[in-house]
Amino acid sequence: MDERGIMIADRDAEFRSQVAEHFRKAGYRVETTDSAVHVLCSILEKQTPVLLLGNDFDQKISSADLIHLLKKCNRHLHVILVSDEMPLAQARQVRQEGIFYHALKPADAADNEELGLAVQCAFDKKRAGYQAAPTDPRAKEAGYLSWLAPLSVLICGTSLVALATAASMEQGSSMAIWLFLAFCALLLVTQLLPVFRVKLPARMRQQGSVQKQQVKGEKDNP
Repeated sequence: MDERGIMIADRDAEFRSQVAEHFRKAGYRVETTDSAVHVLCSILEKQTPVLLLGNDFDQKISSADLIHLLKKCNRHLHVILVSDEMPLAQARQVRQEGIFYHALKPADAADNEELGLAVQCAFDKKRAGYQAAPTDPRAKEAGYLSWLAPLSVLICGTSLVALATAASMEQGSSMAIWLFLAFCALLLVTQLLPVFRVKLPARMRQQGSVQKQQVKGEKDNP
């Protein structure tokens, strides 16, 4: 994915050239097009993070339908819709499809401040989303321990089968039946444990935090 990539999709060639020049000077990598097919292919292949889309960009497909397709290609895409005026019903449709911002079309080359701020906010939000998803150490610990239950069942089951074989040879088959039932009970317990796994750790963590606070209070007030 191009982290500083922008695509400008509009039928107005002068507008595309004007806005592209502005963002190139700002340090962005800019691609322009007047083809809906090109937009779809580029978003799907290059995963361009920000799209400046002109209203009524394609006469064969509405802006809302095009945004819907683009979101299917890349659900993290930030779409900034650029238009002069838009009917209220159409504005509601495009907002329901998940546009990032609705900007007014610049009147001239010196009127690009709103677009610049919108693009900057889109990239800031994307970076903040990446930084706000650190790896949870508790999830790592759970991943390490998740295989212990099946492994314990396997070891116990193997041991019980071995004991059952030896016992059946010495004392008859009744001992083997009891061991088999015990093995089934162990399997049932391991299947029921996840039901209580949600509440028990939270309660244990609360008790642990209370104990730590009590110990800390005793140290602070000897």
